[in-house]
Amino acid sequence: MIAKFFFILVAFNFSALAAASSISSEFLNSELKKNYSFVERSLNQSDLKIETSSGKIFFDKAGVTVNVLTPFEENYRVEDGNLEIHDLFLDQKQIVAINDVDNFFLNILIDGIDDSAEEYSINQIDGTTIQIISTNRSNLITFSFVDNKLNLIRYKDSVGVEHGIEPTPL
Repeated sequence: MIAKFFFILVAFNFSALAAASSISSEFLNSELKKNYSFVERSLNQSDLKIETSSGKIFFDKAGVTVNVLTPFEENYRVEDGNLEIHDLFLDQKQIVAINDVDNFFLNILIDGIDDSAEEYSINQIDGTTIQIISTNRSNLITFSFVDNKLNLIRYKDSVGVEHGIEPTPL
């Protein structure tokens, strides 16, 4: 559940990559704070089952909130160095220190994009596809664009589940 949240959270933050072939980090970082609705589909290779979720992501000065609306209501809040997870169906809350979660996506969200980062590289494959690749090549996010708008984000998480997210600006 936490891995899915991180993917959704960070994946939406890369909408800025659609702007042009030479995008500045300043522009990317300003785009990281847009609000979106999303549909996320995941494919688990072991049982070949596609699961779908949807929700909204909101940024404010203090942090970010992800509200997963379907299939189960869950809210995530990143603020003051903590990640709060709230399962509305079970009415359970959990708080995790962000420093305890070594996650590629969450680190990018918190620190922003840096052209000289040693942890990842930004590669434009063609006019419609951009990839973010971790230096050790264990993390890859592919962003596809249509008419300079983010159309699809693809990612395989650490347990081998493939994710596809379709964001829509609010």
